[in-house]
Amino acid sequence: MMLSVSSCGLLNGTPGSDSHSASQGDLEKSRITIGILATVDNAPVRLAEKRGFFAQEGLGVEVKVYGSGPEALTAVGGGSLDICLINYVSFFHAAANRSVDGRIVFDAYQGTQDSLVLVAKPESNIREPKDLAGKKVSVHASGNINELLVRELLRNNGLEPGAAAYVPVKFPDIQAALGSGQIQAGVLVEPYISRAAQELGAKPVLPLITGPTADMPLSGYVAQTQFTQDNPKTVAAFQRAMKKANQLADTDRRALAEVLPDLTKVPAESVPSLSLGRFPTSLDPARLQRVIALMRANGAMPGKDLSADQLIVPTAG
Repeated sequence: MMLSVSSCGLLNGTPGSDSHSASQGDLEKSRITIGILATVDNAPVRLAEKRGFFAQEGLGVEVKVYGSGPEALTAVGGGSLDICLINYVSFFHAAANRSVDGRIVFDAYQGTQDSLVLVAKPESNIREPKDLAGKKVSVHASGNINELLVRELLRNNGLEPGAAAYVPVKFPDIQAALGSGQIQAGVLVEPYISRAAQELGAKPVLPLITGPTADMPLSGYVAQTQFTQDNPKTVAAFQRAMKKANQLADTDRRALAEVLPDLTKVPAESVPSLSLGRFPTSLDPARLQRVIALMRANGAMPGKDLSADQLIVPTAG
């Protein structure tokens, strides 16, 4: 399912308030289409709309909400989206397979120990990595960052990465899948972690962003390489807008409370208690190379190794 919201108004922003502000005539493309998911790492796009950061850069945007990152990436490859958010594992896998010729234009979300976890019902008796052997574990989408992190958890604890059975279940459906017994554990992010605890009694049982995966980059914004080459000023304008939005999201929970209720259906009063990751303000290829190395270590990188610095568009000042 995909929903679309158009925005080119000023809302709370003031054009020209930033030294880099641009008129629409300065940009190769003054209106772009962005694909996001209904998850917390996508909140800064909504903030950039609401606070007028895109408008300050001369950008009109149409935002489309997708069910998964790979679905949105397919739309980017087909030309119906200009930019989309996707988890890095799915993007690097597509880049290695050459099923997409894309570049990362901005970093979206970095994991912290409590922001992405494995949850289970108390009666599951899952307490240690070895307890996952033979269990069905949801991973949102096959082969994505969630599956890789569970595989690394098992591998790092002396178990076969394939000891668990990985079941693709979308974040909004994981709580029901746990309740019905379709799965015994699920990889969740907020607000679904808090919701599963409140409504089902499911609790985090194992952290996935810890030890060798501490501070792991999780997702970023991607565009076709040709788009970045044909529209460098437009991409730079997007980067500047998102830098402001990410900085605001990373430092002000009240700002997130303005947009998360509509995006994720979490009550505004619950936003301060959510366990969130970090929202980076620049692209660091060394950090992204960690994801590629983790994929290689777990047999998830087809073909030759990739170099992250060749797959990014440096962040505009």
